[in-house]
Amino acid sequence: MHEPLSPSSAPQHDAGADASGGETPPRFEFRVWGDHLEDLADRLRASSAGDIRESSETYFVSTATVEVNPKARRDLLDIKTLLAVNDGCEQWEVRAKLPFPVAAADLAADLFELVGVDPPVLARPNYTLTQLVTELVSSHPEMVAVEVSKRREIHQLAGCAAEVSEVIIDGRLLRTVAIESTDLDAVVWLRQRLGLEGAVNVSYPRAIRGAIGGRFAVPGER
Repeated sequence: MHEPLSPSSAPQHDAGADASGGETPPRFEFRVWGDHLEDLADRLRASSAGDIRESSETYFVSTATVEVNPKARRDLLDIKTLLAVNDGCEQWEVRAKLPFPVAAADLAADLFELVGVDPPVLARPNYTLTQLVTELVSSHPEMVAVEVSKRREIHQLAGCAAEVSEVIIDGRLLRTVAIESTDLDAVVWLRQRLGLEGAVNVSYPRAIRGAIGGRFAVPGER
């Protein structure tokens, strides 16, 4: 029987508040991967009811960087960039949310330029997701589109969204647990309570590049 996590000593901040007046504020994230996470998942389930969310997403990764995280989900191109790393937690900011079809100029500036590669010839004024993948990314020597399926349990605890997920990346089943909040103190507190202080924080761009390997393998990592 797993003892629920008590939030009584957690930092008392409204980490979910949007202080930017409607825009998504930058959020801190700490994410771990592996086949040893069931105990963590059970502790989170014992502490709060989870909101189940399933999705199919397309991630765009490049050989140049793991500090930009572009993905397509629900007819929207969502691009985040890494702002800072503080106490082992990564702070990500939403750089753009672009509905498909996306203008060629926006793809050049907000996708290809941000991930650090030269844009291909953009012959269309606008691109659907299918056109982006098949006409621009699939033939690019420094980019790849990776299909990712997710089944996520989202638990709200101590000012954080704590996520327990099964993820299929390029046909490979992986498991991940993540803590996310606008409040760094809340993430650090919950990370400590979950016993993750010595764990390595691995973002989606880094995990995907590790899963597909080859020329996309992150230098210096296995």
